[in-house]
Amino acid sequence: MRIIVRAFATIREVLGTDRTEISLNDGSNVRTLLKTLAKKFGNAFQKQVLVNEDALSPYVKVLVNGMDIESLNGMETKLKDGDEVAIIPPVAGGRL
Repeated sequence: MRIIVRAFATIREVLGTDRTEISLNDGSNVRTLLKTLAKKFGNAFQKQVLVNEDALSPYVKVLVNGMDIESLNGMETKLKDGDEVAIIPPVAGGRL
């Protein structure tokens, strides 16, 4: 199955693009997708997105078709062909 990955801010810089497509086996979940991306894009991606293979970094948001995975089934959220997954790093800025 084909998954569309949208990357923002510093994660976009690591991927070198704001959009990429990844092929996964049917029945794969968000965890499998993130592990696949870590293998493809290396340590820079893993350091930004994962604490380890089983845990998302604090404040990183992952959305599947616009829904936060925390309101779905977390890292175990199943994916299907054509799903769009957005990976959003923590954002800071502005004035105090």
